[in-house]
Amino acid sequence: MKFAAVIAAAGLSSRMREFKPMLCLGTMTIIERVIQNLRSAGTEEIVVVTGYKSELLEKHLASRSVRLCKNTHYAETKMLDSICLGLKTLRTSYDAVFITPGDVPLVRTDTLRQMETAGAGIVRPVCGGQPGHPVLIAREYIPQILKYRGSKGLRGAMAALPQPVTDIEVDDSGITMDADTPQDFRALRRQEMSIHNTGQLWPDIHIHIAKGDTVLTPETAQYLEMIGHTGSIQNACACMHMSYSRGWTLLNKMEKELGYPLVGRYAGGSGGGGSTLTPRGQQLLTAYQEYRDILHRAAEELFQKAFTADLNGPDQGTCHENSLSHPSR
Repeated sequence: MKFAAVIAAAGLSSRMREFKPMLCLGTMTIIERVIQNLRSAGTEEIVVVTGYKSELLEKHLASRSVRLCKNTHYAETKMLDSICLGLKTLRTSYDAVFITPGDVPLVRTDTLRQMETAGAGIVRPVCGGQPGHPVLIAREYIPQILKYRGSKGLRGAMAALPQPVTDIEVDDSGITMDADTPQDFRALRRQEMSIHNTGQLWPDIHIHIAKGDTVLTPETAQYLEMIGHTGSIQNACACMHMSYSRGWTLLNKMEKELGYPLVGRYAGGSGGGGSTLTPRGQQLLTAYQEYRDILHRAAEELFQKAFTADLNGPDQGTCHENSLSHPSR
């Protein structure tokens, strides 16, 4: 079967008070995590519906191989309007489509796989009795979703379909975790930090580039990227939950070590002032990102060869103490 996805990311982020899709979660932004999760589950075409700060988000996703469409009336429309716009934008032939908000980044790949193999026309994941995201809807029901004119959003549109929703129980709290409020985002960050504490081995690789002292790290590279995307040091610091003074300290340290400016500042006017990466700063960031991606791919391949499955935990049925005991004489 072929799967597509629509990600609704047009909203104002009013309760969060910051632009949710580009908040940093680990080494990626929230929207990048949503896209990566869907890709990992084999989703072939992904449409991201933008609206608020569309130019910023579209620039951020330019290299992510997703299709973009804009809800120009995002301020006065509902999420279902963005979803319908995304559904109309899909071009490839697909059997079913995942539909999700753009701020639910911790859904596990095995949850998506479980939904794909459920064999039902409308699938919704449930964890601990609480329904979550995404939903998976067979292609045959999409025309009826597009025709829905009620006031209850996607939930109302699904309830109006002739096929009942199939709820599947999953062991994945990520389906219910979003970034609607600052409190929600803090919970996401705590969950993300603990996500690898599962007893499984995994490669934890961080690329640092030095010239005398360390110049580029995952954090500083992401900081430069945010400056380039937001056009503002202050906004970049806000996206990364970094104080403005610390942002300036990091930037000054990098520029002093390198011996050339990374960020150019332009004075205010009718459009206000701002900051942008210098050509050399952009070249440095691009080189780091390409180098990082190559190393990560190579490291993952080497890890799979070196660390076989039997190294990921103790032998089944054999306690650690017995495995160290001497043979009987």
